[in-house]
Amino acid sequence: MSTPERPLSVGGDIPTGSIEVLSASDPGDIRLRLKRDPGPDVLAIGYYHFRAAGVRGRRCRFRIVDVRKDAAERLAGREDYEDGWTGTGPHASYDRRHWFRIPAAIDGADYVFEHVPEHDVCYYARWAAYPPDRLLDFVAGCQGSPRLRVGTAGRSVQGRDLDLLTITAPDDTPDTRRRACWIVARQHPSETMASWFVEGLVTRLLDPHDPVAADLLRHAVVYVVPDMNPDGTALGHTRANAAGANLNREWIAPDPERSPEVHAVRTLMERTGVDFACDCHGDEELRCNFLGGPLEIPSRSARLDGLFHDFERAWHDASPDYQLGHPYPGGAPATADLRMAWNWIAERFDCLSVLLEQPFKDTAWRQNAALPWSPERAVRFGASFVDALHGVVGRLRP
Repeated sequence: MSTPERPLSVGGDIPTGSIEVLSASDPGDIRLRLKRDPGPDVLAIGYYHFRAAGVRGRRCRFRIVDVRKDAAERLAGREDYEDGWTGTGPHASYDRRHWFRIPAAIDGADYVFEHVPEHDVCYYARWAAYPPDRLLDFVAGCQGSPRLRVGTAGRSVQGRDLDLLTITAPDDTPDTRRRACWIVARQHPSETMASWFVEGLVTRLLDPHDPVAADLLRHAVVYVVPDMNPDGTALGHTRANAAGANLNREWIAPDPERSPEVHAVRTLMERTGVDFACDCHGDEELRCNFLGGPLEIPSRSARLDGLFHDFERAWHDASPDYQLGHPYPGGAPATADLRMAWNWIAERFDCLSVLLEQPFKDTAWRQNAALPWSPERAVRFGASFVDALHGVVGRLRP
């Protein structure tokens, strides 16, 4: 029990935090409930991130109630997939920088995990948190590179900056016209693996000793928006921005009031053109790193089909964490949904545009209870992306 000498405190009032505390007087029976985002998206629930204090040496049992209601709402065609709560467990951290996984199980309608923390304070999240201060520190630490310029793509609903990193070789004599390659991440703020991925990608692009990165940047300008939804990140949302919009359903006609984030980035893309794009997400159910390509857009073509499969093979050759042969989850649609970023970009610019989904769980071919899909692996996977893009950059346009 909580005592005056060692009070127990559990709460989500922390950066990127989200949880409702129902009961936390007994460490052996801490009861919690997920919070739903504002807006109409029925899938906009599932993220949690909270802090527990006064827990060192105590066997704490956390019960998140009624997650089965969340698990019942799924994307179409996924009835045969394992739901996002089965076979996984939360990430935990004592210092908010190094995260480890602990096991969990479904108990009736609830999600339950136990932990005996080694320190007084421990943080728990559905996947390793990536709060705004980490992004600020990362961007600030990159500024010494002559390859990098840091700007602002626009502002969010609540007035937060959308950082824009522009990365290219500092000279002005490329062999060919430099291709405009866009990387956007965190349209859905709970999919934090996308930010760790971007760290690995940007770090490698700025490495002056990396010959592949140097050669890529002779042929490309890489534009990176590391957090498309800074309001959702700050507010601890699962999928929505501050206005309740799912940004990845706003790309056909973004409203400057409801989805200014998409409106701003789209406007910049019109100025630069787009020769390649990657929209970085995470998926709670999949056990693979999945790529979607421009294969169902109205203007689909053999050229784009060939580029997509060449990019896939190049990434497979660069990293065992990308495996070929994973079909579109639930079956590919007959026609692409152009409200989604990767589809709209491919159709508008007739370019190779891909969707990346990293797993919340682990890859099916490398299941490791101690080291499932982790920030460290996401960082390395981001670094391997450089090889994949380098493999096709010379053929992005005829």
